[in-house]
Amino acid sequence: MKRIVVVLLVFMAISCDDISKTSNSLIDHIPRDAQVIIKINDLEGATSKLRDNNFIKNNNQIAFFEYFKKLSILDETNQSEGLLCFSPLGKNDFEYTYISKFNPAAINQDSLKTKTIETIDYAENTIYKITSKGQPFFATRQDSLLIASSSQLFIENAIRMKATPIPIDKDLQKVYEVSSTDNTMSILINGKKLQNIHNSFLPSATLESLQNFSGWISVDASVDQNAIRLDGIAIEKDSLSSTIGIFDNTIAQENRISRVTPVTAKGFVSFTYDDFDILKKNLSMAQDRALEDIPEDLDELLSGVTEIGTIFLEKEKVLVLNSLNGETAKESLAGDRVETYRNTTIYSYKNSASFSQILTPLVKNFEAKFYTIHGNFVIFSSSINSLRDVISNILNQTLLHDQNYYKNTIKDLSDHASILIAGTVKNIKQYISENAEEEYSTQLKEIKDKGYQIGLIQVIKENDFAHIHSILQKNMVKGAATSVTQTASTSLEHNLLNKPILVKNHRTKGMDVAVQDIQNNLYLISDKGSIFWKKQIDGEILGDIQQIDIFKNGRYQLLFNTANTLYLVDRDGKDVKPYPKKFDDEITQPLALFDYDKSKRYRIIITQGNQIKMFNAEAEVVTGFGFKNTETDLIMKPKHIRIGTKDYILLSEKNGKLTILDRLGKPRVNVKEKVDFSKNEWYQYLDKFTSTTKNGKLIQIQNDGNAVEQNLGLQEDNRMVSTNKTLVTFSENKLTIKGKTLELDFGVYTEPKLYFINNKIYITITDIQAKKVYLYDSNAELFPNFPVYGNSVLSLGNMDKDPNLEFVVQGEENSILIYQIN
Repeated sequence: MKRIVVVLLVFMAISCDDISKTSNSLIDHIPRDAQVIIKINDLEGATSKLRDNNFIKNNNQIAFFEYFKKLSILDETNQSEGLLCFSPLGKNDFEYTYISKFNPAAINQDSLKTKTIETIDYAENTIYKITSKGQPFFATRQDSLLIASSSQLFIENAIRMKATPIPIDKDLQKVYEVSSTDNTMSILINGKKLQNIHNSFLPSATLESLQNFSGWISVDASVDQNAIRLDGIAIEKDSLSSTIGIFDNTIAQENRISRVTPVTAKGFVSFTYDDFDILKKNLSMAQDRALEDIPEDLDELLSGVTEIGTIFLEKEKVLVLNSLNGETAKESLAGDRVETYRNTTIYSYKNSASFSQILTPLVKNFEAKFYTIHGNFVIFSSSINSLRDVISNILNQTLLHDQNYYKNTIKDLSDHASILIAGTVKNIKQYISENAEEEYSTQLKEIKDKGYQIGLIQVIKENDFAHIHSILQKNMVKGAATSVTQTASTSLEHNLLNKPILVKNHRTKGMDVAVQDIQNNLYLISDKGSIFWKKQIDGEILGDIQQIDIFKNGRYQLLFNTANTLYLVDRDGKDVKPYPKKFDDEITQPLALFDYDKSKRYRIIITQGNQIKMFNAEAEVVTGFGFKNTETDLIMKPKHIRIGTKDYILLSEKNGKLTILDRLGKPRVNVKEKVDFSKNEWYQYLDKFTSTTKNGKLIQIQNDGNAVEQNLGLQEDNRMVSTNKTLVTFSENKLTIKGKTLELDFGVYTEPKLYFINNKIYITITDIQAKKVYLYDSNAELFPNFPVYGNSVLSLGNMDKDPNLEFVVQGEENSILIYQIN
């Protein structure tokens, strides 16, 4: 269990605004020796974000991720909020304690009897030993809270602490209150124990620079598909004895070391300050010696410096000073020329140990035997070869600062930081795999890190605390013109039941994704792939979800029906009164939604066998609609078509009768012949009611009710869709667009779908056997870079503020994919 903190340390190694008052009911029960606390504000949201993160998804076999997937206590308590605390037990082990609101289900047997429960009496309290999913844990109830742990000893400690309370650390209390409640989770770490945590999980390494790093740290975790960010603060009461305390009363300066860092370097660490006298005073306190005992050899040089940094090359490290004036620094050093390499002079430096003696703990165990000057940068090394390497990269312009992946990662961080740490993911992975316990070494070496190149963390000292920001993100290569880029994906807990569909988001003026899973959960998902909410409904949604603006205020709701219920759900997933509307008789078709004059005077048609009922937006029966039922059951939902100034409602019956009504439900066109209906709806094509027959003929109904058929050579299982001027058909493997026929690979295809967006027609079809999505224009030309991966018909629209279109499509059985067409 001790490995669960590894990833947290990675972010600290490679690399708070909202202050909310939170309840102390949970924090009061935190074990007093806890070193890492995960504050969960939204368990389902956090699980979803972690599940969809690209890095985690590609490495879910790693022991760390496996551990959390199997952590049964989170499922058993079924609480949105909780504290997951990790405390040391013995020298090299950590055990968890979980604190949440009490749920009786956690300590009671379920109906399927999938867990075992034992009781233990302790100090007039009951401890429950529960084994669920093969994982044992111990639990006890304390008033309205559940305290659970992987260790019985921790539960006994919790019982004793209730009887004899121990005050909580004030610094912990402060960072707990500062931690956001808006993020799905926050992470609290005891900065004084960072080295202990690190050494416990990476026993083959001792990273002394983490010793007494800070007081308690609180960072809010923001996880999306391609990035993990940590943002928060570190505080302490005795700051000058810690690493971040060295920068007390100094002002952070611009970090420029990346401008001389070779692209092949493992990483760097940068420290900045505005006044060396203050820094030196702070260093004396950190070194626990008098200020006058620190040598003055470098005072003149370092007083003209704003940044001290170390670059970690493949075999050794170099020290970099960013001076205010390179010529002044050169005069101060007065070294002897050793050689000229590519027109750059390399000098010797006699007082090789001076930097370590003065700058500990910022610079340790460094021998500065040689140096060179580039602009205002003074670069020291213990060997000439290392300086040659740096000089070559500067002249070749192969520097970290110029790499897009570095620019894209650092762009959201501050330009000025007291401490900036950068580490290549390749080096971090090597460091972890080489220093982890042997049983995990192999799987850590095999971490899939494609696209992840660098991680950053910055610390900005301010008064009695420090801001902390960290980021690990995938380098998103900007797509070329007419490219198709996957921008997000979302995995659900269960498989999809129907295809995802785009719906309007009146708040962003963009679009979101609505989709249902096989457990009848309806989800609303953002254009970034984040789940806004899920809502349990009573059955499968029939047809596509529609939208109406019931209050006519520009705010749209989701309208849909199951076999028994008509729903109207607002943007936040809440039912809009008077919905949901229940029906005693089964609803047999998807609802039909009419807005005759685009005036938001909606008409909702519900089909029950051979009966149709018309409602207004408030779910009231429209009394002016006089039609009640057909002779036989309808085989598809009613269809509204407007030709000229007249409205037509088309009803297709099982017996082949096509009924065409006006707005009031009165017959408008008397269709004289029975129709051998196919699966296709009726469309307006060339100002006629148009569909296909079951035997593959195009059929058009004229205003006088006569039918005209045309043999298009389609097979029985044909599909069609059209606008008034564009006809699209599909039969076997032949897709025909405006008379031009394309032969696709043989496969299993969805029906074609047609979109008319910004005066342009798009036709799409998907081979669900080969999982290929095709997109064509009205001239039957395939768009560049199609087909792309997908497993359903796509839903196309503009999801965000840029002019590029996006589309959503099913990916795997439980996932959706969002693409952008550049």
